[in-house]
Amino acid sequence: MALGRRSLRCLVPEGVTVDWKDYSPRLKELLVLEGSPVAVTYSMTPALAGAETDRYAVCQALIEARSGAVIDLTRETCACPGGVWHLGLGPRPSGKAGEVLKKFLVEGEKLFCSIATMHRTMALTSDPPVGLAEHVILSPLEKADLRPDLVVFLCNPEQACRLVTLATYPDGKPPRAEMAGSTCHMVIAYPLVTGEINVSLMDYTSRKYRGYKTHDLFVTIPFHAMPGLMWSIDRCSAGTAKVESHPGFGQPGAGGSG
Repeated sequence: MALGRRSLRCLVPEGVTVDWKDYSPRLKELLVLEGSPVAVTYSMTPALAGAETDRYAVCQALIEARSGAVIDLTRETCACPGGVWHLGLGPRPSGKAGEVLKKFLVEGEKLFCSIATMHRTMALTSDPPVGLAEHVILSPLEKADLRPDLVVFLCNPEQACRLVTLATYPDGKPPRAEMAGSTCHMVIAYPLVTGEINVSLMDYTSRKYRGYKTHDLFVTIPFHAMPGLMWSIDRCSAGTAKVESHPGFGQPGAGGSG
């Protein structure tokens, strides 16, 4: 998997554990998260134990995993045909299925005004990781038996601000966000393929019909950036470091990053 612009040499700062299960309680307490961060792992083998057997749409599976469930999405257990493709578990719908998908997005969900605009969005965003793995396993971070590829946070804007600030604190490289396409593309496929941090407002129909709150959004942190994020907590004001005022600085927040 592509790792974006962040150097592999800086993966694990000194003094930071690589045991991702230890990350969850500290992040939940620090950010006052509702539920757990969600570990997302692409695997050629099934979840080790305890996975749900029901079929889920991806946008629903994210909520369930945040609340404690372990979900193993495959071509058979992913309830959304679009989600199967966006996660890379199967090819893009074609033929009659492709026609149905176009009609659904334009005339049903009404997320695009025409098939041309739908095509434009898909052509100008990253491709799904088709053929990468047979299983996409979602679980609370503290329950993840396999090393996560991504850590997904369902959070509010303030929590999102803190996460992005903590994740970029070690190297100062801003995220290259991709805020177009389906929820499963923005939250999972794009950061997996590119190695980029992403912030997603979700597509409107999944936000409206899957029980998300009006303030909810997603922040996805590729796992290679997580040790640096954890290292930042004690040093960055978005974590626990105290903002200090000095003569000539003015009030905190007046200077920003400009």
